[in-house]
Amino acid sequence: MISVAMMSVACGGQAFAQSDEGASQGSAETDAIVVTGRRAALESAENRKKNAITIVDSVVADDAGKLPDNSITEVLQRVPGVTIVRFAAINDPDHYSVEGSGIQIRGLSGVASRLNGREIFSANAGRSLLWGDVTPELMQAVDVYKSSSADQIEGGTGGSVDLRTKLPFDFSEGLHFAGSGDLSFGDLATKTDYSVSGLVAGKWQTGIGEIGFVLDAAYSQLTSVSQFVRMEPMFRTRIQGNDYFIPGGYTYGQEDFQRKRDGLYGALQWAPSNDLTFTGVFFQSRYRSTSDEFGSFVTSQNLAVDPSQSTFDDFGGLISSPAVFQRDNATFLPSGAPITTGGTTGAWNSRTKTQDISGSVKWNPGGGPLTVDAAYQHITSSSKMHRMTVFRTVDFPTSFGLDLGGKLPAISVDPAFVPSLLDPANYDWQAAMPHDEDNRGKLDSAQLDLTYATGDGFLKSIKAGGRWAKRTERDLNNGYAWAALGQEWNGYPIIPFSQSRPGDIQLYTFKNFFHGGVSLPASQYFPDVDFARNVGVDEIHDIYGGTAGRPEGFVLPNDRTDYSTKTLAGYVMANFGTEWDQASITGNVGARVVNVKNASSGYFQQNTAQFVRNGVIYSLSDAAQVRSGGAEFTRVLPAVNVTYSPIEPVKIRAAYNITMDNQSFNSLRASGSLGVQTTGQGSPPDFANYTTTSGDPTLKPTMSNNFDLSAEWYPSAGTSLHVAAFYKRITDSVVFGSTQRVETVQFTDGTSEQATVTTNEARTADKAATVKGFEAGGRLFLDRLPGWFSGIGFEANYTFLDSKNPGDVYYDIDGVAHNDVPLQGLSKHNVNLAFLYEHNPFSLRVAYSWRSKYLQSTNANGTNQSYNFFTAPNQSTNIATNLPIYGADYGTLDAGITVRVNENLSVQLQGTNILNATQKTLMGGYPGGLYGRSWFQSDRRYRMGVNVTF
Repeated sequence: MISVAMMSVACGGQAFAQSDEGASQGSAETDAIVVTGRRAALESAENRKKNAITIVDSVVADDAGKLPDNSITEVLQRVPGVTIVRFAAINDPDHYSVEGSGIQIRGLSGVASRLNGREIFSANAGRSLLWGDVTPELMQAVDVYKSSSADQIEGGTGGSVDLRTKLPFDFSEGLHFAGSGDLSFGDLATKTDYSVSGLVAGKWQTGIGEIGFVLDAAYSQLTSVSQFVRMEPMFRTRIQGNDYFIPGGYTYGQEDFQRKRDGLYGALQWAPSNDLTFTGVFFQSRYRSTSDEFGSFVTSQNLAVDPSQSTFDDFGGLISSPAVFQRDNATFLPSGAPITTGGTTGAWNSRTKTQDISGSVKWNPGGGPLTVDAAYQHITSSSKMHRMTVFRTVDFPTSFGLDLGGKLPAISVDPAFVPSLLDPANYDWQAAMPHDEDNRGKLDSAQLDLTYATGDGFLKSIKAGGRWAKRTERDLNNGYAWAALGQEWNGYPIIPFSQSRPGDIQLYTFKNFFHGGVSLPASQYFPDVDFARNVGVDEIHDIYGGTAGRPEGFVLPNDRTDYSTKTLAGYVMANFGTEWDQASITGNVGARVVNVKNASSGYFQQNTAQFVRNGVIYSLSDAAQVRSGGAEFTRVLPAVNVTYSPIEPVKIRAAYNITMDNQSFNSLRASGSLGVQTTGQGSPPDFANYTTTSGDPTLKPTMSNNFDLSAEWYPSAGTSLHVAAFYKRITDSVVFGSTQRVETVQFTDGTSEQATVTTNEARTADKAATVKGFEAGGRLFLDRLPGWFSGIGFEANYTFLDSKNPGDVYYDIDGVAHNDVPLQGLSKHNVNLAFLYEHNPFSLRVAYSWRSKYLQSTNANGTNQSYNFFTAPNQSTNIATNLPIYGADYGTLDAGITVRVNENLSVQLQGTNILNATQKTLMGGYPGGLYGRSWFQSDRRYRMGVNVTF
């Protein structure tokens, strides 16, 4: 339905040819309409939806310059029923992603990724492609399937996204060239980036038949800044006989991010005769990123305020206080001690690469009723990441000010204290924490499809086929081994920053923080980012004391987890249809039988850590034990799609199908870990509780029963209206539920204890979840207006979603269990609005996308703490929590204009995040409802570019 800017001019030659054809057709209808190539692309997407045998929305290339989208995720957010995640992952609400990382279709994250109809993935312990890694310039179109047919590869409880590339035989005879380039600038990053792409394609008739090729390459670079403020959970705190909710501290910081993405695509086709075609495809996408992060934080479960000087909401939630201080829980009086604040310098880099090599043959013997399609596919994918985080401490005064009453939070200290932050002697080196990942995955698959055309009767054709696939992945992960530097208690002296080597520290200023909207202590010393990036953990400890928590790099086989999935599937499907008068009915009915075998092996590890409990220092030892497991499942997936057309412009569709999602490798992992959660900035910090995480190799696939009904109206080219209703019943969805159990904990001195731990294990929900909703949308061009006004158009769509997910559980701030959260990633309200202008030579789009709040996690890091609630001095109860985290409602305004200079040249200007939107997260589980957890802002971005084709 929606056609969005994806590819600068990868198909420019065809686009302009289509433009001429569209213009002539338009002239036949009315002399006032002149259809440009961009308008023709909108109509092409519309026609694909209109003529599809399932419920599908298409995004077609050659709409260059209309929207300033940097990735396929941002492109897809304009499609009805599709939303994107602007975080590193949907269950990672602490790390913002400028371009978006994942998508949901109709509120479900079970979205299958396809390349030309075949499976594709990234080696990240998941099942799908990392959408942000894909180079959009290589795509000819993207199809979003909301219902399925039996001949489609299984997967996608929410739907599937098929990336379609241009094939040689799609081009006209002869040689074609196209290219593009642009420059972009972010107002926080203040750095200019660029992107370039180029395509060459050709098709000819030769003595050995028709031959064609496509070669397409693209490169882009993006530099961005994201700034954040985060509140710790608001702990129940009794003050003067009344209960209040006081934040356990804060974090603020900045991430400087740069990614470089390149793609290479090549295709060859040979048709030695009219009934035989061979196709070979090579596709490669590489993504490299570097990130530098500086953060300053306070975490403490002993903070309090003076109620007479503070303001609260009706439920006791703190709104503002001039003095948040440390309380002595033995007396309930202010401790008078300075607040030790932490600080981090994080430096990490990552590299991912996905490569697809496939070959196919299509044979229609003698032009008869039988068509044979056969294909073989080989995919390799790799992902590496190295991260080093170095910690430091500095003492703040005995209190800090906090104001949560405005649109953005404010943190303040006594102005007389600020100069002391500029003295490195007041800072100490505290700890180092390395982290590494190295994943490699492979997939081989073979597919055979047979189609037999039965003639002109009601039954049009019978289609049957099968697919075999084997996917494996080997992941190395060495955890997060926090280890203290010199801290006296570990036998090494504390080293202040003033005794650092030259170049190991830097004075960092949080400049233009939130575009000047947030007040806080802006200039502080931190470990130098180049020190964190280039110095190994062993050398850091050699210089600044302490011993590393584990050997540098990977410890094999402990750090290794292996996965495999073998799939065997077969299907049969009948296509039918008939016409009478102006009416017609078409459709398909079939079933797919799928057998999957999952297996995983790895180690359950106890991570090293140091903490203080009851005044005694404990050190966890590094220990591991082997684990393995697997399971086999067979599922039957029926699918029925029917389209009734009472008159040619109207389509009424009904669909029923069962879809399945094999669980992610991360959920199926045999490996796991035991660690300790701490609080405060002490060295070592104070003990809070033990935690474990693990997967389960025996998890069942998630199944969804789907019912769809839609109506579409296409009164004229470029104008359409659609409404759709749907219902899904999902069983065996994966949740990471929090439970308590007893585990053996081992210490470095050889002793051990039986301890109660909070565990977050992957499990399938014991109750079904449901999703119901509707979509409505349309596009209108005012073609009947005179002259230049005829180019004005409007586009809008709205999606309503409602869900129940009783199988997911969270624990509120009082430790009480609840199962009233919606499905993860589902926004109840989703809106896209666009003003369009399409009149040669101008193409303009101003687009606004908005979604309401949605659940991100019920077990996110940082809000799954245990804390001691003191009812009186020295009288406390330990409470274990797992607070739900929501992404708050969020909307962005983007705009772009393209001017077509001539048939071979166009120029464009684009703007992203024009309104400087703030992404906020919320934490629930409180009597007062939801409280602010995090606030994020990133760049406004401006782009200018040029497209050429000849």
